[in-house]
This record gives sequence, structure tokens and C-alpha cells, in this order.
Amino acid sequence: MDSSFALDPLEASILLLWGAGLIYAGCRYAQGRSVPLLVALMAALCIPGFGVCYAAVQLIQSAANRNKQV
Repeated sequence: MDSSFALDPLEASILLLWGAGLIYAGCRYAQGRSVPLLVALMAALCIPGFGVCYAAVQLIQSAANRNKQV
């Protein structure tokens, strides 16, 4: 019997990435509480891939800053 609420693997992975991006953007907003972080949180809420891309950009920037300091 096929359930109408069953997710295929692609849908499930998109929802997991969306949730991870929301959690990351929400934690960043809770730490900083600024307008740009609020905009990033709202974008992560509306656009499924934005939060994950935002997290990746932040990770790349922090790695680049660490390399400049060394």
C-alpha cells in the first residue's frame, strides 16, 4: 500500500538540507542579532538551498581568514 505522505529520497534529502540550513541560520541570528543575519534567516526560510549555501560560504570565509593569519 502506497502512502500519500511518503517521501522519495530526493525529497527527503532536500528537506534535510533545508532544515540544516534553517538551524544554521537561526543559530547565527541568535548569536549576532543583526539585520543582515535576519535577512539571511528569512531567505533560508523561503529558499530551500540558501541556508546550506550560506553555511558553506561562511565556512570558506573562515578557512580563508585562518590561512591569512598563519
